[in-house]
Amino acid sequence: MRRIPPLRVVGRSELLPAPIREKAMQELDFPIQFELVDGIEGLQRVVTRPESFDVYLQWHTIDLIWTARSIQPIDMARLNISAEIIAATQSQAGASKVIDTVFDKLFMQPDGQLGRNATQWLSMLPMVHGVDSFGYLEKIQEALSPGEVASWGWLLDPRWAGQVALVGDPVLGIIEGAMAVEAARGRSFADVGNLSVSEVDEVVDTLIHKKKIGHFKGVWLQADDAVRLVQRGGVKMQTIFSPAAATLRGLGVPIVISTPAEGCRGWHSDLCLSAATTGDTLDAAYDFLNWCQNGWAGACFARQGYYATFPDRIRAHLSRDEWDYWYGGIRAARALPDPEGKICVPKDHRREGGSHRERMSRARVWNTFMDEHTHVVRRWREFLEA
Repeated sequence: MRRIPPLRVVGRSELLPAPIREKAMQELDFPIQFELVDGIEGLQRVVTRPESFDVYLQWHTIDLIWTARSIQPIDMARLNISAEIIAATQSQAGASKVIDTVFDKLFMQPDGQLGRNATQWLSMLPMVHGVDSFGYLEKIQEALSPGEVASWGWLLDPRWAGQVALVGDPVLGIIEGAMAVEAARGRSFADVGNLSVSEVDEVVDTLIHKKKIGHFKGVWLQADDAVRLVQRGGVKMQTIFSPAAATLRGLGVPIVISTPAEGCRGWHSDLCLSAATTGDTLDAAYDFLNWCQNGWAGACFARQGYYATFPDRIRAHLSRDEWDYWYGGIRAARALPDPEGKICVPKDHRREGGSHRERMSRARVWNTFMDEHTHVVRRWREFLEA
């Protein structure tokens, strides 16, 4: 064991599940301290206090943390996966052909800005990606009209008043709220991923009104909270992350993940290095980055519904049945486990939305910070406190 201070790794709870944390501490020869930082407060800490972490498993925040100089460029010469990164960049969209945004701001350009022209220096190490939508209990289907297609507008539909929950994060919530308002009101925002001040107000005012009349049963920040809202809170429909859906299925809850007519919300999460990390600790940080791309970690993520940016690395770590289900969109030939070995997919279940390529092609908008982010956060707080 190297005699260095613990490597401090921070990230959302869904991105650092227990098996990942435990395996890394077992296999790497230095101490690691993991910290789960869900919510906007965690991001504010990362931006303002880079000395408080070494590695950040970030999500849709590269613009903010790079501009704030909270992170340092990653030297591709120190990565075991540099050849795959270059190949994916040259193909314009990686192995899936549908994750183009991952590469938009991947490389530090000569002027210090971020872009997709390959250089030796990365802003982040691509890790996992996926699409999110909303889920609902199977019994909801009994109330649908013949041929009715899932829509974000369902989140505001009076048919399910008092039984709906939303994600509490302002960056994700405003995007999903905007798609719900569009669908429910027949609106069409110019850019649902970058709303104007008046559009933000329209979305939040709608959500506040719905909340005040009892339409929403709850708001959640962590996947575990989403699970509890279904188990004990009377929620039958909510925006949801894949790990929460996997957990609910493992508990025998018949949940359906929607494929909305309006498209899904795409996302990717990537590894970054703190600007304050140096010396032996920086060496350990690079070892951790390389470990995360060894294939095992990506397979662990796959078992909770996430896709590796470089899937060829993880294929050998999944059984044929697991690969066919999670990536191929094929019915499960047997019951399949989650990252902790618990059954989360029943035999014969087919993942909603189909294969990796099919599901990712439905990403209408990607997680991002809007130009009016400060206004979004202020108005979203009003919604949470209403």
